[in-house]
This record gives sequence, structure tokens and C-alpha cells, in this order.
Amino acid sequence: MRKIFAALLFLFALPKAETQEIIEAVETAENTDGTDVAENTENAETAEKKYSYIPLYYAFDGILLNSGKTLIHNYGLNSALMVTGTYALIQTGTDWEWNRFAYRHKPITEIGLYAYYVGFTVPFAAPLALYGIGLGLEDLKLQTAAVAVTQASLISTVFTTSIKAFTGRKHSDVWDGGKKDYSGDFAFGFMKRGAFAGWPSGHASAAWAMAATLTEFYSSIPLAAGLYGYAFYISASASVSFHWFSDVCAGALFGYTIGKMTGRYFNKEYNKESQFSLVVLPDRVMIVKGF
Repeated sequence: MRKIFAALLFLFALPKAETQEIIEAVETAENTDGTDVAENTENAETAEKKYSYIPLYYAFDGILLNSGKTLIHNYGLNSALMVTGTYALIQTGTDWEWNRFAYRHKPITEIGLYAYYVGFTVPFAAPLALYGIGLGLEDLKLQTAAVAVTQASLISTVFTTSIKAFTGRKHSDVWDGGKKDYSGDFAFGFMKRGAFAGWPSGHASAAWAMAATLTEFYSSIPLAAGLYGYAFYISASASVSFHWFSDVCAGALFGYTIGKMTGRYFNKEYNKESQFSLVVLPDRVMIVKGF
């Protein structure tokens, strides 16, 4: 049996005639006499589905929990791999050799520069667009996915910017013809070299976070190929134009972890049987708890 508990939040003072049928469908689902309960419940669920939506501010739901899970995922091995992997790429000279490869192939570098603007815009424009489409189609799953991507982008941006502020890695200049390897030049402290360039790559992190989040909701292979293809494009372009190769590797791993944690959290919230829904009617707004 399903019971619907509706909490009246406020009235719009609009005519009730247009929505009386929907309101009655919600209210009659509370019947306890066993008469036509199934039919009433079905009507109420139809009304809820038709008028429900996921508020965009739900992007802050569980954000601290998911942030913490990102750092300790796999018992912290992912975070440790970011550090040790970067150290290995610096010590083996891979970072510097990749930088020199970009220096010798300017056309590739120039093409990669476009990813700077694309990778900066998409992580925030895409979820808003998806959310708008979800509203238009009355698709709660798409709305939830958009909210999840919004949170993943927020976590990625805050964490990568904060880490950069404390690590202070010298910017990878692929236009520099110098022969001295400075890939290991870090200035640990606070804001010694700003917070917008350095380790790890925010562009790579945001791209992989978006891809990993959406693939938790949709299992389509072509979609996954497109999303991870985009993430790879942003990462590869950043590594030959405005980031060290290890910046990108660390950012990609970090973003992938963020996306998985955030996507699983919101996908579970969407699919669980007991959940709150916001029901919007022309003359009132209600929070409905179904179980």
C-alpha cells in the first residue's frame, strides 16, 4: 500500500477549478478504507509525475558527504595515486619531454588552446541546458542527472582551485624555447602563484567528472563514448597547450572519482522507493513523501 502525505507550503491564490481533479487524486490516495486504493494511488502517482520536478538547489544535497568520499575513495588510494603518479612523471622526465613535444609541434598546441574556453564553459553550461530540457520534457531522471553534474562541477572547481592555491606549481609554458626542465618547480604555501594554473588540471577534472556522473545514469555505449571522448579531448588539448601532462593525469583521475561518487549518490536517490518529491500545482506547492 502507498500513502501520500502532503505538506502545504503556500497558496498562489489562483482559481482552483482547473486543478480540482488533480488535488482530489492526491488526497484520495490517503484513503484507509481499502476502497479503490489502487486506483486512487495510480491517479495520485500520475499527478505527481506530471507536476513534479527536482529543484536545482538540490545540487547542494550531500555535497559535503560526496566531497569527503572523493578524497577517501578506495581507502585514499586514488588521492595517493595522483601524488605518486605526478612524482613519477616528473622524475622520469615524461612531463618535460611532453612539454618539448608540444613546443616542437605548434599547430597541435594552437588547436589545443580552444579547449581552454570549451573546457571552462561546458561544465556549467551543460548541466543548466540538461536541466532545462528535463523540465521541458518533464523528465525527472534527466533533471536529477543535471543536478548531479552541477554538484560534480562545483566539487571539482572548489577542490582543484584550492589545491592549486597551496601547491603553486609553475605554469607549463609550451612557447618557451628554454632547455632547463622546470616541471618539478612547486611553491608550496598559500597563493604564492595564484590558484588558476598548476596542479591538478581543473579542465580535465571537470570534464571527467561530467562524463563519469552522466554514465552513472545512462548506460548507453555511444553516449559513454561521446562523453569520455570529450573528456579525453579536453585533457589531451590541455596537456599540449596550458598544462603539464601530470596536471592532466591527476585532474582526470580526480574528476573521474568525483563523478562516480556524485553520480552514484544522486542515482540512488532517484531510484530508491522512499523519496520526497516536490509537487507543483497551479494553486499550491506540496512536498510529497511516498513509500
